[in-house]
Amino acid sequence: MKRFLLLLSILVVFLTCARKDLPQDIIFKVDGHYVTEDEFRYRALFTIHPNLPSTDRNLEKVFLNNMILEKILVAEFGAQSELTRNEGFQSYILGRKEQSMREQLFNKKALNIVKLDSAEISKAMRLSKREYDLEFFNIYNDSIAKAIAQQIKSTPQSAPQIFSEYLEGREHPTWTAKWRDPDHINIHEALFSEPLHENSIVGPLKVDDEHWMMIKVVNWKDIVDFGGEEQQVWQQKIVEKLTMNHAVRNWDAYTREVMKGKSIDFDRDMFKKLADLFYDLNSARDLSNKDIIRRLFQNEDSTLSAFDLPDDETLLQQPFFNVDGTTWTVGNFRQALMSHPLVYRKTALDRGQFYLEFRRGIAALVRDTYLNKEAYKLGLDKDSNVQRDTKMWSDALIAAFERNQLLNNFGKALTDTTDLSRQSKLTTMYNEYLEELLHQYHPKIQVNTELYSRFEINKTQLFVTQPDQPYPVTVPRWPMFTDNNKVDYLPLKVKK
Repeated sequence: MKRFLLLLSILVVFLTCARKDLPQDIIFKVDGHYVTEDEFRYRALFTIHPNLPSTDRNLEKVFLNNMILEKILVAEFGAQSELTRNEGFQSYILGRKEQSMREQLFNKKALNIVKLDSAEISKAMRLSKREYDLEFFNIYNDSIAKAIAQQIKSTPQSAPQIFSEYLEGREHPTWTAKWRDPDHINIHEALFSEPLHENSIVGPLKVDDEHWMMIKVVNWKDIVDFGGEEQQVWQQKIVEKLTMNHAVRNWDAYTREVMKGKSIDFDRDMFKKLADLFYDLNSARDLSNKDIIRRLFQNEDSTLSAFDLPDDETLLQQPFFNVDGTTWTVGNFRQALMSHPLVYRKTALDRGQFYLEFRRGIAALVRDTYLNKEAYKLGLDKDSNVQRDTKMWSDALIAAFERNQLLNNFGKALTDTTDLSRQSKLTTMYNEYLEELLHQYHPKIQVNTELYSRFEINKTQLFVTQPDQPYPVTVPRWPMFTDNNKVDYLPLKVKK
């Protein structure tokens, strides 16, 4: 969890606290289940929605009905759902909860402590008008980059010569850098902390493990000043980016403190054995292995089945690595993976490169394990935002599972597979059951018509993710149980 987008801090706002008194921004409730306005909006807008007619608020009505049916299915089947007893599901929800806890830990230890002063904001406003035309080259070796940095530190005047000699006879890659670009924080701060002039040399800047960059300013210009409302919007964006940059620095410092004195000592033979296994699975092209790969390598729903590492007890009891005086066996590693898939920042690697990426993924898993401990110490597992986020994912998966169970059971009742109208009959049985269920729960359904009337679904499709996270998808899939667009529910009034 090295970097966080501002999206993370925005998303947690919709995970409203679960109190005895209903939140003021609740948009509907079904029996004891409810959804807030922001959660409702993000569920609709941050994932792909079906291609349904959108006239006369059809899409909004269908979405409301599907969200209501999701909660009805949870109310009806959730307590005894077979899915809740599945180890893979339990691990997935645990992983989702702990990822949310780390986000709250980030807010508490890094984001919420940021204090900007007016001088910093004013300086950033001035520098944000600047655009740079740049040349650059990458260095994929820590030792070389550090040697260059030391030479430039000793003799600053040598920087232009080093830059020219490195690019001599090679292509000169270029790019135009703007303040608003989502560049690495080290690059952004190097370019926009102080004004740079033509022929300025920046770097080497560390971008990632074994990846550094040197930059030369070829040209620069200032863009036209903003005014009025546009100026206010731009200043708000600057405040947000400055805040997040400070938060990232705070988080790096906090993480280093948590991990101080801790290093991973691998059993070399076991590391190679497991790395080869993971590489072969990741590289497999046989159709029979695709489901294994999908589960191992962290596509969403990846942990809904038990992890497929061989379950030989002799292997599982073997030591894999040591951290802070604790031995992790292969079994410990296997268990941790069920709730924390490895995060690979690079794909399509050869075997040697994959070893490095596998090592990084394990290091991130271990780091997050210690961050989880800190979050638990602070009681963040009981944080209302974490609890709402966990419930959102649990409810969505249980409802989808129970829908599939219904369809399977109805399908079993239609034994004549040669019947040409079998699919039509299946659809009718399913729809009639949902209609009966909806009628049963109708007296327990209330909708905040004031909030719902303001809700709109944009035509633009979005699919929002959080990069470098074990579970990158921000919200569950669009709930799809019915295409019914009839909205006729009791009004909900929340105390203000």
